[in-house]
Amino acid sequence: MSPITPVTAIPDSQNSANKFEQGQKYQAFVEARLPNGNSRVLVNDKLLQIDLPAKFQPGSKLELVFISHQPNLKFLIPNETATQSQENNTSISTTGKLIGLLMQDTLRNASANTNPPLTSSSPMMSGTPTNSTELPGLLQKTISQSGLFYESHLAQWINGENTLENLQQEPQGKLMLAMPELPVAKTAISASLDPEMPVHAQTIPLVQQQLNTLESGHLFWRGEVWHGQAMEWDIYEQSNDESKTSESDHATLWRTQLHLSLPELGEISANILFNAQGINIKLETSQVDTTSLLKNNQSLLTTDMQSAGLTIQTVEIQYNDNE
Repeated sequence: MSPITPVTAIPDSQNSANKFEQGQKYQAFVEARLPNGNSRVLVNDKLLQIDLPAKFQPGSKLELVFISHQPNLKFLIPNETATQSQENNTSISTTGKLIGLLMQDTLRNASANTNPPLTSSSPMMSGTPTNSTELPGLLQKTISQSGLFYESHLAQWINGENTLENLQQEPQGKLMLAMPELPVAKTAISASLDPEMPVHAQTIPLVQQQLNTLESGHLFWRGEVWHGQAMEWDIYEQSNDESKTSESDHATLWRTQLHLSLPELGEISANILFNAQGINIKLETSQVDTTSLLKNNQSLLTTDMQSAGLTIQTVEIQYNDNE
């Protein structure tokens, strides 16, 4: 089985870089070899400098799969031959090579102290919330149906602990559901489950996000709660090296951070710590009036959360002008 070879490219202009979509396949034509060792390649009517293997000489045609814009354009060559592996009588599976490639980007992001967010193309809600009980369920649904935990949910389904309808709400399930709707089912299956590409091409960014989440321990989401209202959301397990004052403190601790910029209230950040004893909440605001408003309604917030069955340990509200 042929491996997948990663190559990087330099566009002739920034506009060229914006013309490629992750997971899409493009036909490429090698025009010339350049003095710097790269090749001048025509891809999707755009000229790129690509560091191709030596076997691709001027006049060669090949297929590229686009996977990343950052830090440079990055493509895969699905049909490249494993000459070195054959010479050594060893081989690495296609799946292993793909995971290795994605992990390289994951480790690069980790060393750069960056964590690419899971993004949403559509708002969680069709309009502004009308009651306080609507949003928590939508937040949970957004994460559970993001596709990050699809394999775990698939195992639950096999054990009778999940439903097929739930699986079909996740990106991977939607792709599989759409396959029979194509004119020729056989063509759809061969295109979506190419043996040279062990996962559906459109799920490559999601696979990379899964690896990033596994490596960093952070699940970082960015998108709209409702139209025009952006939110950033970080979820992670409390570091084990932080101090523990009692035996009960050894239980799992989870922290979640939300950041919003509201039209009337300004910037608000919520830092929430979950442990076996209950919940600790810290709210920071960018406006003095908002701080006063939240403090005046602090008891109401605590009462509502306790009525929902939550144990509130502390609530702290403070003004932070970020200066």
